[in-house]
Amino acid sequence: MKSVVEPELEMVNGELGSEDQSLARRSFREWARQLMDCRLCRNLTLAAFTAILAIEVAILIPSYRNYEEDLLNDRVDIASQAIITFINHSRGRDITGAALEALITSSPLVGVSMSRAGTEYRAGENIATPHPANGLLRSAPRTPQGMIDLSWAADPVLPDYGVLARVDVSDVPSELVVFVFRILGLSLLIAVFVTAVTMFVVDRMMLSPLLKLRDRISRAGEDAEHPLKYLTPAGRCDEFGEVEGVFNSMLKQNAAYLSRLKLLNRELDQLLAERTRTLRRTEQELEIRTLYDQLTGLANRSLFEEQLDRHFSDPDHGGGEEAVLVLGLNDFQTLNGLAGHEAGDRVLQEIARRIAGFSTNHGRVARLGGDVFGLLVGDRGRASTDIEVRISAVIEACQRPVQVGRKTFECEVSAGVAVSGLDGLDARTLLSHAEIAMHRAKKSPSQRVQFFASEFGDQVLHRQELIHSLKAAIENQQLQLYFQPQCDRLRRNTGYEALLRWHHPLLGPVSPAEFIPLAEETGLILKIGDWVLEHAVATLKGWSEQGFTGRMAVNVSALQLHDPGFADRIAVSLRDKGVSARQLELEITETALMQDIELAMATLNRFRELDLTLAVDDFGTGYSSLAYLKALPVSRIKIDRTFVTGLPDNEQDQALCRTIITMAHAMGCEVIAEGVETEAQASWLALAGCDELQGYLLGKPGLLGFQGTADAYDS
Repeated sequence: MKSVVEPELEMVNGELGSEDQSLARRSFREWARQLMDCRLCRNLTLAAFTAILAIEVAILIPSYRNYEEDLLNDRVDIASQAIITFINHSRGRDITGAALEALITSSPLVGVSMSRAGTEYRAGENIATPHPANGLLRSAPRTPQGMIDLSWAADPVLPDYGVLARVDVSDVPSELVVFVFRILGLSLLIAVFVTAVTMFVVDRMMLSPLLKLRDRISRAGEDAEHPLKYLTPAGRCDEFGEVEGVFNSMLKQNAAYLSRLKLLNRELDQLLAERTRTLRRTEQELEIRTLYDQLTGLANRSLFEEQLDRHFSDPDHGGGEEAVLVLGLNDFQTLNGLAGHEAGDRVLQEIARRIAGFSTNHGRVARLGGDVFGLLVGDRGRASTDIEVRISAVIEACQRPVQVGRKTFECEVSAGVAVSGLDGLDARTLLSHAEIAMHRAKKSPSQRVQFFASEFGDQVLHRQELIHSLKAAIENQQLQLYFQPQCDRLRRNTGYEALLRWHHPLLGPVSPAEFIPLAEETGLILKIGDWVLEHAVATLKGWSEQGFTGRMAVNVSALQLHDPGFADRIAVSLRDKGVSARQLELEITETALMQDIELAMATLNRFRELDLTLAVDDFGTGYSSLAYLKALPVSRIKIDRTFVTGLPDNEQDQALCRTIITMAHAMGCEVIAEGVETEAQASWLALAGCDELQGYLLGKPGLLGFQGTADAYDS
């Protein structure tokens, strides 16, 4: 606990120090407002102020009387001295009225009467009721004008005279008023000073500590989770110190209770979390055991049927062909017996992983039992041709060799297909029909893919056989290059285009429009492209040795264009064969360029570094951006045959070809038109400014190509 309390005490001490500094920086107005807002301080200060004023008033009353008596005595003493001086000056002389008038004028006297030996001398106002001059003057009666009558009959200083006099004391009340105000002001000043001192002492000794304690209690109440944060060291030895000590003890006790409560809560949370995890694991295990296959992790038959029914019953379902595909491994029991169950399980897991890669919904691919798997093929909105492509891709993926440790296993697959709507409407019917078709395929010695209705079976089987034949053609060097000449406007040979041809041993010639897209879909185009380039460069070297100085154009696919190592392989081939890069032209379609313009630009810039010539093939048939086309490092644009066919009669084809030629020349590119088959087409293109021509009119593709210096093409 000590390690926890001490840092918090330091923090609280810092907070208190900052509070003290803030208190020291308070303005008088803030300080006074704080005191006035405190009822206890306000009442205490008011009581002190009232008590001081009461004491001052109590002192003022006798002081007022004494001061009044002193003022009257001063006036009487002055009058007495004037009378004594007059008498002493008049000894041996007669007292005259003029002398008395002079006495009155030079003294506070306004009336005087002297008697000696029976003789009375009088001047000024008459004296009515004289008061003894040595008596209490405050009690002497006064005239309305503020005069008092006095007698000195028994005064030892004047033994021979009896003197009566009226003394002017009218200024005494005004002096008393001044005295009273002076005393009251002084008293008020003292009261204010004492009150201010009292307020300061009350603030320092009571109010500020009390407010701090109140704020600390309030913050501690609002922040009940951190009681030790509000501990303060005991700094006073009075009752406030005892209160703070009691509050600190309460905070420590609360902290101990809170720590214990948090510990119990953590233990409870851990128990609850562990129980929840256990329950979830149990639920997951139950769900997996109920709905999923334990070996492969795929859905079982029950979940597969449920997901398919839910899919087919969806109101938004429709708009495309879908099919249920059931696949079974041929002779899997033999593999289990020879390699062991562990190897067989590994093979099943790998096949399951490959099949699962063709579905984004885990409930639409399943292990139906043993070596049999199910898959929903085709998404909403897709055409039926995509079903054929996907079925072929699934079968091809399953038949790839499976590596288990150091051993490789070849797997043959038999598949059955049931098309939704054609072979059934619900999951159970489609699955049953697909299984029937699969068993039929297993019994067939040649057709490993069977459609329940056999509507699409021939197409899928043909596609599958074509893929296998194409792989064999690549391995067995069955592909060939044909060369079609390219000529300028004067029909002089400027180069050749290398065209890929395939002569199937059984099917005969296969159209490039059929096997090239298939090669691009399966990725075989990369191997084919490398083979084409190698043979084209080798052929170009042989022609160069025979005197050929033109160029050879080779088509490049999108996959090749996006292959980072493609340009380097071209550079190595040219260097090894000793062929100039300027003699090799790469024809790239607009579609290939636009698939990934950034990657394509990087590859094209690499081509430009190698000094290769680039041409845009089938220009005008794609959706290219002229802004990108302007930035491409191309030297030639080829007008597609679809625009050349209608020349020279079709006005739209004329306008399009003329526009392409003008735009290409403005961009610094040459123009070549393909598909030129008539003299009228060739003449119109030549007059329109087309730089080169290619087509059956000028020469058909052939195996020989360049045939020495005599090689020429006449019109």
